[in-house]
Amino acid sequence: MRLTEDLLRGRKRPTSGQQFEWDDLVAGFGVRFTRTATAFVIQWRNPDGSKPRETLRPRWPSLSVQAAREAARRRLGEVVAIAGTAASQRLRDAMRAWFDRKTETAGWRPRYRTKVDSLLRHYVESEETVRVRLRPTVRKAVEDLGNKPVASVSRSDVMRVADGLKRGSAEQFMAIGSSFYNDMFDRGVEVVNPFRNRLRVTGGRRVRSRTLTDAEFCKLWGVLKKEGDPALGAFAMLAFTAARRREVTQMAWAEVDLEAASWTLPPERRKTGRKDPHPFVVYLHRSAVETLRRQPRLEGSPFVFWGRRDERPFDFHYALMQRLRTAGIAD
Repeated sequence: MRLTEDLLRGRKRPTSGQQFEWDDLVAGFGVRFTRTATAFVIQWRNPDGSKPRETLRPRWPSLSVQAAREAARRRLGEVVAIAGTAASQRLRDAMRAWFDRKTETAGWRPRYRTKVDSLLRHYVESEETVRVRLRPTVRKAVEDLGNKPVASVSRSDVMRVADGLKRGSAEQFMAIGSSFYNDMFDRGVEVVNPFRNRLRVTGGRRVRSRTLTDAEFCKLWGVLKKEGDPALGAFAMLAFTAARRREVTQMAWAEVDLEAASWTLPPERRKTGRKDPHPFVVYLHRSAVETLRRQPRLEGSPFVFWGRRDERPFDFHYALMQRLRTAGIAD
């Protein structure tokens, strides 16, 4: 969550104890709410595993969010880079400490946290599993990379690993490495980022979608219409609103106001909900409203597009793949 003046003004204080919110822009920078005060804090992890925390002075609102963020950057740079310890740490140790710190401050979404942990274990810490087996030369490159000091990692060290991975894994490896070095820079450890320009290095982002032609779109619409199930409604709402797939398939009746022709997405159902914790209203075209009016309601299910079980939403991806094959639409 990005800390802002509006967020601090609108935040309800706890009646007892203390609560923390952490900033998206500077890792380790946050704000502590108590019953009587709001204060900015910084937190970091030492090599011995301890986690010191300091309070920045003065308190908010005497100290603005922007000024506190700049002060946090300077102070974190001082405490993390003392005696060059951050830059001289082995990459595998520094990245693991970085991952743990981000985990503690809720810096990862759960599914992404698991993915990052797997990338670190396999391509930085050299852990081998049944599912991930690397060629001996690539395994040696991973071991060499992980054991190098952070400041000594070169572009060629990184590329010896990336060139030995599958395209998707290489892109993810480069992305997480670049994120780590960017975070180091935010903390005042000014070392060259050997993972930079990751898309250029791995041949560019893969094309994971394509646009249906008008003829294909109408053909697919016709196949779905004949089915008479939630597939047509979900497909129509995607076409009318251009919302994300899961936002549509997990749509609940409680979010929809047909009289006002509006659909209110709560922040927890939006990809950007953490950074923008406010409901997002989608105003519906009359064709979208008519689609929802025609959609039958399943008793006991909160979802507009219901699945095979009352408590589960419609699995649109599986249904769409089936209909594409039926319609003879390739790719």
